[in-house]
Amino acid sequence: MRHIVILIAFLALYSQKGLTQVAVEDSDVPANIMERLQTSGSGGVVTIKQDERLAKMLDFHLLQNAKRPGLQGFRIRIFFDLGQKSRQASQEAMEQFMEKYPDIAVYRTFDSPYYKVSVGDFRSRDNALRLYNQLKQQYPKAFIVPEWINFPRLD
Repeated sequence: MRHIVILIAFLALYSQKGLTQVAVEDSDVPANIMERLQTSGSGGVVTIKQDERLAKMLDFHLLQNAKRPGLQGFRIRIFFDLGQKSRQASQEAMEQFMEKYPDIAVYRTFDSPYYKVSVGDFRSRDNALRLYNQLKQQYPKAFIVPEWINFPRLD
């Protein structure tokens, strides 16, 4: 990710044309923060002086992030198996977990030839470790994995 940002910055700063701005009318895409700051309804005045290429890079970055919502985080893998009966076993593991913990998100994936069942959406390994300590008696083969997660609820 860092390499991509550096590459984009290099291309934008040293190319004659810069990055082309993509017009998006979808309400799910976040508005440009620079424009929002300058037109805020708080009564104050904000003036931002920056190179136009920087604004284009920011727009491009926001557009790319809107295509893949979520962030890098952690989940707890409670099931990991391959074989002829692994699909059914993963479904059963998923159902049993949902009965015991209805408030925790459960995800089943197939990454050939493995069926995997992961639970939770944790921003840090420390948060995942709290649930892991509760689950390790019932799921002795469970382990924490880094994964792309959905945005956690902000309770």
